[in-house]
Amino acid sequence: GFFGFRPPPPPRPPPAAAAAALNVVVEADGVRSLGEEGEAVLRTLLEKCSDKSMGDVWRRSAFWENETASLLEIVNVLGRWERCSEWKDRTIFIDETDLRAKDEDERQALTTGRHQMALRLGCGERSAMFQNVPNLPFTNAKIAASVGLTVDDFQALPVTRAACNVLFDGLAESRSGLIPYKVLDERRARMVGEGGAFDQAGFRVGWAKSCILFIFGLFFFGKANFIWVLLAVKFAHDWQPDLIPGPKEMGLFKVWGIV
Repeated sequence: GFFGFRPPPPPRPPPAAAAAALNVVVEADGVRSLGEEGEAVLRTLLEKCSDKSMGDVWRRSAFWENETASLLEIVNVLGRWERCSEWKDRTIFIDETDLRAKDEDERQALTTGRHQMALRLGCGERSAMFQNVPNLPFTNAKIAASVGLTVDDFQALPVTRAACNVLFDGLAESRSGLIPYKVLDERRARMVGEGGAFDQAGFRVGWAKSCILFIFGLFFFGKANFIWVLLAVKFAHDWQPDLIPGPKEMGLFKVWGIV
């Protein structure tokens, strides 16, 4: 250009995911399971996938939480958005009348009040991700190709609450349910490497930070001893699920809140 001046590039069009939506029925607490068809799709994709580590199963950073997802399911969430502005606004809420302010209840995150607070703070919500991303199409061809699949392959794979929660743990680098928009977008970018491929190391680092900080918090706040009770009950429940109730069924998380 004249004297080295170059006109600014044209503005980027909105991502395709923001312009189109699927028709997945999503409850306030998200899509709880893949279902039989989704499980069949997942098995087919794992067989086709060139990266066999996509079958690795990941847990929540709070490791007693009964939510797991394969790495491929996590990639399925990541490839459906580029900026949190695509899913940060939610319209599905629960009735707040039966909740108390001091209740340590995951349903608190599903209320209108929590969403309004998140908007005031400029933060993306965990609940907004698992409510809205299931209805965003998978559009990132480079991420798909990096694991040996296509956009169409991923399109048939449902987005579950568990997959969103595991990814959000890695993005939050903690158990927090709120992340500032700019931080969210920056950390999401770290999970995408050169050429637009999925950067597994970037995800692993974020998730590891989340897990380490969570464990540190247990000891720092003096709740470390009670965790052994939770773990013992969890292992007993996994061993005999029909006979021994889990930590949630026994109300141990309410006890956890006052330890």
